[in-house]
Amino acid sequence: MVIIVKNQNNKRNMVKAVAIISLLSMFWLYYQHMSTKFQEQNIKLSTELKIKKDIEQKQNSKSAKLEELIYKEAVLITKLLNQKNVQSIQIVKDKLLVICDFRTNLEPVMIRYGASAMLKSTDVDVKIALDIKTIVENKYES
Repeated sequence: MVIIVKNQNNKRNMVKAVAIISLLSMFWLYYQHMSTKFQEQNIKLSTELKIKKDIEQKQNSKSAKLEELIYKEAVLITKLLNQKNVQSIQIVKDKLLVICDFRTNLEPVMIRYGASAMLKSTDVDVKIALDIKTIVENKYES
C-alpha cells in the first residue's frame, strides 16, 4: 500500500519567489550602476577628445603660420638673389639652405641677414644657410 501525502509548502514557494525577486533586483541594480558608470566615462572621454582636438587645431594653425612664414622668407631670398641665380632651396634640420650660382651678388642677403647668414663658397656654387629659429623669432607674431 502506497500513501501519498500532499502538503502545501507555501513557505517553500514564498522563499523561492523572494529569492528570484531579490536576484532580479540585484541584476537590475547592477545594470543601473554600470550604465551610469559607463555614461560618466563616455562624458569624460568626450571632453578629453574635445580638448585634444582644440590643442591639435591650435598647433596646426601655428604650424601653418610658421610654414607660411618660412615660405615667404624663401621667396624673399629668391627675389633678393634674382630667381635665375638660385639653384635650389631646402630645409635641412633647422637651417634654410639656399644654393646659388658662383657669380651671384650676395650683398642684399648680407645686408638683410648680416652675420646670421652662413656662407660657403665653392668653385661651382655658393651655399647660404640661414637659421630658421632666428627667422621665426624675428617675424612670428604669437
